[in-house]
Amino acid sequence: MIDEINTSPRCGVTVGGKKHGIHLTTYGDDSSDDKVTAIVQNGMLPLAKSAEYVGSFWIGPYSSGLTGNMSPLANATDDPTAAKTVLVAGGAADTSAFAGYPTIFGTFPPSKVYLAQAIEALAKAGAKSAASVFESASFTKGVCAAMPGLAEKFNLTLQAEIEVIKSPTSDDLDPVAFNLSMAENDPDIVVACVYDQGCAEWVTSLRKSGWSPRAQIFTVCIGMDSFTKAIGTDAMYMMGVSPWDPSLAMQDDVVGWSAREFSELFLATTQRTSTYHAASAAASVGVLVQAIERADSFDAEAVSDVLAMQQFTTLYGLLRFDADGQSQAPSLHLQYHKDLTVQTVYPNEFKSAELVYPMPTWEARDCNILSECLTGENTGVCNANGTCECDSSDALSSGVGRTAKCVYIPHEDLTYVGDALLAIGYILFSVQAILSLACAAWTVHYRNRRVVKASQPLFLCLVACGAFVMNLSIIPVGIQGGYRYIFDPVTGIQTDEANKDIDSVDAACMALPWLFSMGFGVTFSALFAKIWRIKLVFQAARSFVRKQVGVKDVASIMVGVILLQALVLIAWNVADPLIWQREVLSEDRNGYPTKSIGTCSSNNGLAFLIPLVVIDACMLFYALYLCFITRKVSAEYQEGTWITASILSILQILVLSIPILVIVDNDNSAFYFVRVAIIFLVSFTVTVLIFFPKMYRLHFVKAGIDGSRRAGFTVYPGRMSAASAHDSGSGQRASSTAGNVSDRANKRTSIDSNDDDNVVAISARKVAFEVVGIISSQELNNKLNDEQQMTKDDGSTSSNDDFHDCKSDNV
Repeated sequence: MIDEINTSPRCGVTVGGKKHGIHLTTYGDDSSDDKVTAIVQNGMLPLAKSAEYVGSFWIGPYSSGLTGNMSPLANATDDPTAAKTVLVAGGAADTSAFAGYPTIFGTFPPSKVYLAQAIEALAKAGAKSAASVFESASFTKGVCAAMPGLAEKFNLTLQAEIEVIKSPTSDDLDPVAFNLSMAENDPDIVVACVYDQGCAEWVTSLRKSGWSPRAQIFTVCIGMDSFTKAIGTDAMYMMGVSPWDPSLAMQDDVVGWSAREFSELFLATTQRTSTYHAASAAASVGVLVQAIERADSFDAEAVSDVLAMQQFTTLYGLLRFDADGQSQAPSLHLQYHKDLTVQTVYPNEFKSAELVYPMPTWEARDCNILSECLTGENTGVCNANGTCECDSSDALSSGVGRTAKCVYIPHEDLTYVGDALLAIGYILFSVQAILSLACAAWTVHYRNRRVVKASQPLFLCLVACGAFVMNLSIIPVGIQGGYRYIFDPVTGIQTDEANKDIDSVDAACMALPWLFSMGFGVTFSALFAKIWRIKLVFQAARSFVRKQVGVKDVASIMVGVILLQALVLIAWNVADPLIWQREVLSEDRNGYPTKSIGTCSSNNGLAFLIPLVVIDACMLFYALYLCFITRKVSAEYQEGTWITASILSILQILVLSIPILVIVDNDNSAFYFVRVAIIFLVSFTVTVLIFFPKMYRLHFVKAGIDGSRRAGFTVYPGRMSAASAHDSGSGQRASSTAGNVSDRANKRTSIDSNDDDNVVAISARKVAFEVVGIISSQELNNKLNDEQQMTKDDGSTSSNDDFHDCKSDNV
């Protein structure tokens, strides 16, 4: 600045029509009060008295304290005879350094109004509350001391005034930032009255807390290289108050520089960014030159009078001094914009950009600066919450803040079972459902016919009912769902919000074991009861013991089987039910699933499934054993053979299905089809094997076997008749012996005329005769066939007198 004044075309300062060059002498004070005093007394005062210079003017140091030490020495109010020196302080704001010293002037506004422009601008922008944090130092305390008055003036709620130690670190400031971030506090404006080190530490604490106030004001730091170097892009949108900024639209009357030109020259000369400190020092020289030339004198009092009364246009702004000698120029409200340039945002007459209020959150800033939202393969715009609003409808925002980006969400293969397979499953279900209902209806309709009555209609209906219930489990097998939790439509990330549609899928998961187990239990227990009934009658016939086997005798078996399975299922349902889970099988490079599979699972499902399997397996094998020991009990339409075939079919299907299910476990469509096939085959096979032979017998086979009577023996209670085929003595003995045995058997084995066990009893008697070895099998077959032919259609056995026409010579 001095060099520019001293060179052409100005060539110094003009007084009395003559040009005078300016000589600048500088001293290093090391921010020491004692050193400042020594410099003034031993250097500056002797130099002012030197005849070498026509005038002597001082530029004050930076800080109110150091300036306050110089003021009495320059103004010497206690010695009226001492020469007074004009002092222009470019770095002091405390009024005590100026009040009472008529030749002391400051280019800084008073600290009590330092924040006024910023608070006014933010109040107009909508701020409602504020808090202040200040270092324990005179300047910083003085600046923040104005907050109560400013809050009252602009209708703000002052939530907190917090004092911290001098030169605080982030460890000192972390608790303060955390407390202010709480919902009950969360002020709109935070004023940090700290020096340059404290600025960076406070921003670090804000980052740690994850909180960003809507407006953050610093009393210093804004525009300083050290500040942006320390915190980098975190300086974006930070605000400050300053007497000057390079964006200020002013031009200096002495050298003709604008604020921007001065800033560029300063950077080129010093390699540092200009701040208000440098501009204030330059303006101090500018106002002195203008005051000297306007006073046309080097006299301190004349120059002081001009300084006190007039206004000066400088690169620092329009300077006018108040009664205490301090600048009346308003402080500027400054703000870093997204390109990290400092802009003046208030007052409106000096602004170079619009105020950004509220400041973007940390997430939004990180999104704009550090993320791939603006620069990635798929671009977008950062939202206030730090997410990326994508330009393409095919892209989705992923991540927040620095991880925000637009990514293409791949179409996920949920491996749903196809509609065609589902249709096949429903067709198979319909076939078996119709078949079960038809068989049940047929049983009820023909319940009094001998073929149906001999097999007990109640048990036949239970078989049909069990097959129908088992068949119902095909429906829940085809019920499918997505994920248990809903995905955020903005970020594509799974949230904690439950998917309500999954409730029905969970219900279907547990419906499958319930329906299959209960249906299987009803069907199998009915079959088991029938084969158990045959066993009881068979044992009685062999022992020649009267035995009537009714429904009550085998009902306990059915109830026990069903109840045992129900207890296991109830425990499973209560303790650890099956629920729908979707497992991701593959992901793209952004972590989005490309393929997943849904299954019903539980943490301890095997603990309940194994007991069910063991129960059914034990029943199956025991039933096979019963079928084996009663294999010789046979009749024309007795279903022992078909029960055995049914049980063997069930066992074969279930055994073969296990390895197949393991093989197709990861193929959802195949897994579905195999399960449906198992359910259908089990229910269909049992239905066909139990009902179709009876239907065939009833509707397609004529009454009787062949219409002829065979030679042989027919045994009845107390009577015996023989055909003429055997007249020998041995035949007579055999006939006599058979008659005796038959008489004993019929006296002790009851075949009631209304008992459904007639045919079974007859067959059991056949086996009994064969076992005791009294007559040959061929003879006994002929005898019993004749006896069956003579049994009435309603299942009753004719009395012995009906056969009195059969004569015997030897009784």
